[in-house]
Amino acid sequence: MTVRITNIQHFSLHDGPGIRTTVFLKGCNLKCPWCANPECISSKIQGEFGYDISLEKLEQEIVKDKPFYETGGGVTFSGGEPLLQINDLEPLLKSLKNKNINICFETALFVPEKYLKIAKKYSDEFIVDIKMINHENCKKVIGGKIDQYLNNIKLLDLKKTTFRIPITKFILKDTKLILDLLKTYQPKHLEIFELHNLARKKYDILNKEQYYEKIDDREIKEFYEKLKEIIPTTEIIEI
Repeated sequence: MTVRITNIQHFSLHDGPGIRTTVFLKGCNLKCPWCANPECISSKIQGEFGYDISLEKLEQEIVKDKPFYETGGGVTFSGGEPLLQINDLEPLLKSLKNKNINICFETALFVPEKYLKIAKKYSDEFIVDIKMINHENCKKVIGGKIDQYLNNIKLLDLKKTTFRIPITKFILKDTKLILDLLKTYQPKHLEIFELHNLARKKYDILNKEQYYEKIDDREIKEFYEKLKEIIPTTEIIEI
């Protein structure tokens, strides 16, 4: 059994608690124009971007970092949308749980419910992106169905869930909708971050145009303060 990935990042500090091994799976069903990992969007191998790896080899890569997981770390499956390959991943997930390795999924959550239910059986943590809340923009800009996203949130254990928000003009315009969402679901932690253009070289190689916008620091601070009133653990991070 194999899965298709683009990279294995060792000693990661920003993809869940503790020191982690982050596996970037290839393939996503959204089209976020600001994506920081454009090489993960297509499920096809694109030149230097993407390769198939056996579950055995992937497990070896993860387990070699196990001494670092004593800080409360573990493995994070990111992407792309990692839940799209959850059926192929499941044998590996079973093995990792038997080895008491903490498992986290970073997901946009725009996936069939059956995929999320499989992930829930093995996951200790979820990082869930809040990319778009407005129904029309969600469909038009990123190609997602907001009803699917909201229904999936209801299935999560919020005590094990971190919400993560990229700060865009779309997000700021929908501040009230986001505040209402947070009041309703109260995740254990909230992270926000500014867009960056560090993936520009990847976009050039893929012959794609990168979307980038600079949000005023004052707007970011105001947004942050409103979020922090609801989720006290809110922090600004760098991705």
